[in-house]
Amino acid sequence: MADGLLDFDPDEEFDECWSREFAARNGFTPSGFLSGLQEDKAYFGLRSEALLHPGQSNAGQGNETIAEIRWTEEDLRHWLKDHDWPDNNENMDAMRDMISARELRDRSIEEGWEIIDAMVDDGRLARKDEGEKAETSETHDPANPADPLSIADPSASAAATR
Repeated sequence: MADGLLDFDPDEEFDECWSREFAARNGFTPSGFLSGLQEDKAYFGLRSEALLHPGQSNAGQGNETIAEIRWTEEDLRHWLKDHDWPDNNENMDAMRDMISARELRDRSIEEGWEIIDAMVDDGRLARKDEGEKAETSETHDPANPADPLSIADPSASAAATR
């Protein structure tokens, strides 16, 4: 399987798939389609490395893609239809002029951070690293105001100062 991923050739795939009918049906431009195929090649390269060298994988080290969003011209056509505008060449040309791919990508990333913030439940996160041992009540001295837990826990701090 890893060899099949490495053998993927964006140019060959383009030549095999591209036609005017394909473009019309999928809302692709030639450059947009080829760009997507090149992204696929890069992704397949990462996946094949993980398959060929499982012990050396970067999984869990911040390099794994957890979500990817790809906007297409078909999405622009859907926007026109959803907002009661005709899906015609004139409107599609106007949409392409108004929507910069770079700005759409950058703004999607910005919105993505807000979405991540909204999805995170702080109550499910731990403040300690996995290797660190959490302090227990056996190490906590509520009578000692210098004890870190006394400072962090207002009730313990109040008890220590009484």
